[in-house]
Amino acid sequence: MLKQPANVLFLVPVPISETDINWSVPLNSIHQIIKIQCFIVENAKTARHYLKQINPQIKYDEILIYELNKHDINSQIAEIKDLLAHHTMIGLMSEAGLPCIADPGNHVVRLAHDLHLTVKPLIGPSSIILALISSGFNGQQFKFHGYLPAKPEEKRTAVLNLEKEAIKATQLFIEAPYRNDKMLSDLIQILYPATRLLVAIDMTGEKEKIICQTIAWWKKNPLEIGKIPCLFGVGI
Repeated sequence: MLKQPANVLFLVPVPISETDINWSVPLNSIHQIIKIQCFIVENAKTARHYLKQINPQIKYDEILIYELNKHDINSQIAEIKDLLAHHTMIGLMSEAGLPCIADPGNHVVRLAHDLHLTVKPLIGPSSIILALISSGFNGQQFKFHGYLPAKPEEKRTAVLNLEKEAIKATQLFIEAPYRNDKMLSDLIQILYPATRLLVAIDMTGEKEKIICQTIAWWKKNPLEIGKIPCLFGVGI
């Protein structure tokens, strides 16, 4: 049996809206995060803002924040290994939600396993899971696609493929906020009237709105989403 190492990689949850942190991150998770003094993050500015929220007395000169280059993580492998090997507690932080979900942090977790570190996920919010459980769609089989193609014909093909696959599994995806309303309009035009479309806006936020109805319903009930984080889903 392998000896349990002292070093631990904590997967740190980050709120997905500006609503009170206590609505989305448990107190025990916050207490643990405050003890960590080395963080590997997707966005340093977001990380500092969050850490200041949960610990107003934080001293940044005592905290190491290492920002991932999501376009070239391979060039940082040696540095990341060094951080993992020489810090007792390391926190991995996404820009929002949970690390490694629509986030490049999985590379860090893989390195932690290769070095035989303990990987400890902390409980927190995921817009994908919150939207799924709010949809009424199949929660036994589902797939998250990230972003769909932006070019019209490629997008149309992708949407029709999602609709076909929705018979087997719920299909979830996101869009850049400034393209939300265009995406909703395209979905209404492309999908069949009986297909059900989920629109989950500003999850956990003050403007939260979750609607899951048929395309026939959507055609009679137009909605303007605006530039707010939104998750879409297709199901039956």
